[in-house]
Amino acid sequence: MKFSKALLSSLAVTALIPFFNPGLVSAQAKPGGRTLLYTSVPQELATRFGDAFMKTRPEIKVEIYRAGSTEIGTKLAAEREVGGIRADLLWLADAPVYYELKAKGELLAYISPEAKHIPADLKDPNGYFTAGRLINMIIAVNQEVVPLKDAPKAWKDFPDLGKKAVMGNPLYSGSNFVTVAVFVKQDGWGWFERARAKGVAIVRGNSEAASALAGKEFGIAMTLDYIVSGLIKKGAPLAIVWPAEGAISVPSPIAIIKGTKNPDASKAFVDYVLSKEGQQFLVTQEVIPVRGDVNPPKGQPSASQIKFLPIPYEWAAENAAAIRERFEKIMLQ
Repeated sequence: MKFSKALLSSLAVTALIPFFNPGLVSAQAKPGGRTLLYTSVPQELATRFGDAFMKTRPEIKVEIYRAGSTEIGTKLAAEREVGGIRADLLWLADAPVYYELKAKGELLAYISPEAKHIPADLKDPNGYFTAGRLINMIIAVNQEVVPLKDAPKAWKDFPDLGKKAVMGNPLYSGSNFVTVAVFVKQDGWGWFERARAKGVAIVRGNSEAASALAGKEFGIAMTLDYIVSGLIKKGAPLAIVWPAEGAISVPSPIAIIKGTKNPDASKAFVDYVLSKEGQQFLVTQEVIPVRGDVNPPKGQPSASQIKFLPIPYEWAAENAAAIRERFEKIMLQ
């Protein structure tokens, strides 16, 4: 799995979402202080993960800015122009953004003692970023709308469900952008032209697609495995189909911004993300771990067992504007 250059978007930035007690954070913070995380991890999961970390390190207070990967890319670019990036930590689904930041000298090299447990192809050899979770774009099915036997077993058949099918918007979601790039690089724009002709719906992101699927608005969805697994755990009549061609498996790296005001707290957070304890916590949230010594969620494959399609990160980065423009013209106009 290879990372590459950054993929940025022009969407607006959402509000800062804290999951800490503001009264505990000040210029005279306790030893450990505060650290600010920019992330595309869904808010509920990010909150739970942050709470779990702060139980192990109560002297460190964490703040979160949560938005889609491409929105955060825009925010980073805007902050760069007005005094520098505010974040201490970055944890996104859009892996290529880390290469741009590294090239600009904006990442702090840090090889966590936990990084030795992460496969070499999921981390930067110099410690600038390390995958903290593995998210997989799959086909999800609401079995009360489309019987599992009738659901598509391959990506090529997904558009045939027409108005019963939904996917997220690559102008918002980094993982959806990567998926579009994979399809276009392999087969051109025919898949999307067929999807538009048959009426496949577009919603904002993967969480919205999965929620609409669970609500029986659609029969199938292109969305992320762990979101669907979480809904199944809550009783939704959903099922996951691992496409015959392969899933789009996207590493989600954690990195420290070089200008961090609290490197020790930021390093502690990275250590926790990569630790066995941190990875086991992610498993309780249905996320497939990146450590081989942590078992995946029940009924899910391990990272080494997943068949995945090759992702052309560098090509996607170089053609990002053209890909988004063409997608918008085909699917949204």
